[in-house]
Amino acid sequence: MKAIRFAAPLPTYLLTLAAGRLSPRFYVGPLACTRYGEVPDPALPAPDWVSVRTRLGGICGSDLAIVTLGASPSTSPFSSFPFVLGHENVGEIVELGADVRGFDRGQRVVVNPLLSCVPRAIRPACAACAAGRPSRCAHFTDGALAPGMFIGTTRGVGGSWGECFTAHASQLVAVPESLSDEEAVLVEPLACAVHAVRSHLPPAGERALVVGAGSIGLLTVAALRALAPASPVTVLARHVFQGEHAERLGAERVVIARGRYVDALAEAAGARLLRPVLGERIAVGGFDRTVVCTGDSRAMEDALRMTRAGGTIVLLGNAVHLKGVDWAPLWLKELTLAGSLAYGAHAHGGATRHAFEEAVALIAGGRAAVRPLVTHTFPLADHARALATAADRGGAHSIKVAFRPGPPAPGPV
Repeated sequence: MKAIRFAAPLPTYLLTLAAGRLSPRFYVGPLACTRYGEVPDPALPAPDWVSVRTRLGGICGSDLAIVTLGASPSTSPFSSFPFVLGHENVGEIVELGADVRGFDRGQRVVVNPLLSCVPRAIRPACAACAAGRPSRCAHFTDGALAPGMFIGTTRGVGGSWGECFTAHASQLVAVPESLSDEEAVLVEPLACAVHAVRSHLPPAGERALVVGAGSIGLLTVAALRALAPASPVTVLARHVFQGEHAERLGAERVVIARGRYVDALAEAAGARLLRPVLGERIAVGGFDRTVVCTGDSRAMEDALRMTRAGGTIVLLGNAVHLKGVDWAPLWLKELTLAGSLAYGAHAHGGATRHAFEEAVALIAGGRAAVRPLVTHTFPLADHARALATAADRGGAHSIKVAFRPGPPAPGPV
């Protein structure tokens, strides 16, 4: 099959790193770590697995970090090379293992890409998986599969940047007929946002700030408006077009990160700004909860300075090295800083529901109008243009860019 795969033997890694500094286009190619071409179709690892033909495979910020060699070395033990990239997905089942029940060939599904205890045939499951927190699994490097946290970073199972990939039956979520492929490919990142919001749900009246208005930031706005409708949401966006999407999704206020934008944030939060001897002003008062949806240092600085004393900052963006961040507000204001990864099960309304299932329900029920966020789709062969479009958000006005490995789909099935 045709696919985009990643491998990093040291000579290739060093060559790609040097060439990529000359031009980003050298991060992908026949001599680079990331290459497009023919790879073997992934075989079913066990009878309780299926093969899925990819209809759309989204490009995530974490994927771009892998391609540009910007991912943290700390994540490397949780992957195995070579792997086919891509964890955001929608596809249709083309092969069923003998032990799979409840699904049919030709059925559209989205796949929860976490390769935790159940897909790895670990019995009994670890404490985290048993508690409905598979993103904290203790066995991402163990069991019946090669090491890896996700489909899309694990040798042998494929990924959504290929024409097909494999998945365990427990990872499958049926796609309602009413959902388009473009809506369905956003289930995975929306589930990330749902998990972050459910884990730190703001009570009615608390002010929330979302820093960053790429796809995950905008999906966080959608999740906040659906799950915490009595909490006003302010969005700090880099580009005007991102702000327009945020307003459509229900943000009460959008601040564009230009000029004296800190004044606008303080006004939205009802905060006072104090000027230190050196550096940016710091807020007295501020937002009750801040979700940081980008990995740059300035985003974290803004969150630390604009969150009220005793407030909570949730790091949902893929931060690695935050150079120059002044961490003093963390202890000075007794802030809580929490990370958020992937998805899990959450108790609410008297029941427990997985974030993936809730994301599907929010889109299908019209409570998360996400379809316009898929701004560009490309065939796999046009991978260079696709990756450039995803990276150049401001120039291309891109939000979510996705690969369409097969022929264009006619619409909802």
